[in-house]
Amino acid sequence: MTIETLPTNCPWSDFLPPTIQFCEKNLCSFITTPSNTFSNLAYIVIGIYLLLKKKDESSSLQLKLIPISAILTGVASFLYHASFTLFFQFFDLSAMYLFSSLLIVLNWKRLRGGSDRNLLLSFIGLVFSSMVALYIFKKIGIYIFALHLLIAIFLELKIFLKKKRQEHKVDVYFFPYYKNFILSILFFGVAFGIWILDYKRIVCNPDNHILQGHAIWHILTALCYLFLYKFYSDLKNEQTYH
Repeated sequence: MTIETLPTNCPWSDFLPPTIQFCEKNLCSFITTPSNTFSNLAYIVIGIYLLLKKKDESSSLQLKLIPISAILTGVASFLYHASFTLFFQFFDLSAMYLFSSLLIVLNWKRLRGGSDRNLLLSFIGLVFSSMVALYIFKKIGIYIFALHLLIAIFLELKIFLKKKRQEHKVDVYFFPYYKNFILSILFFGVAFGIWILDYKRIVCNPDNHILQGHAIWHILTALCYLFLYKFYSDLKNEQTYH
């Protein structure tokens, strides 16, 4: 798909364009795509809300990392969609790796245990290595993210199967136990479907700067942070399944 370059003399026209373009038409402005830009405030609002929750609900490092990741994702994606530049696209994708890497290390800790320090170091290492891969292979960014999510879901499945084997059954609390996790998967699935429709121009009105499909992706995936925070908050007393 051809990437539209910004006209000369626009605020961001001296920067290289990104490797991907969504439906919304670029404006010659500091905010090139208003709908896709301002919808990122959803991540920031949810992140701040989670950070301000009562101390007893957000005392652990792993729970604090969720809203921090949401805020950083919102800021990076805001700058990317505002500028339509390869430079900020790198940080937008890197912020997505904050989310996916966090799911991996949280689930790994539930499987194998470990300290908050090890969790943090593993999280930083996974994000950094993903950023290096993205820098070298610029067009594989979304595939790295997809791989992260598959690994996180695989680890969650392992946790479920070990729990089932140890308890010899799935108890009556299975669906309440996984309710928020399932909601996050459903919201993400719907959001990704809308992402595809927008990117492939299947449902597309380029001149609509109020609400784009990609903006809906931002809003729905921002809600995933809320569901996952609740899911991991409910699991803070869960045993480790070795």
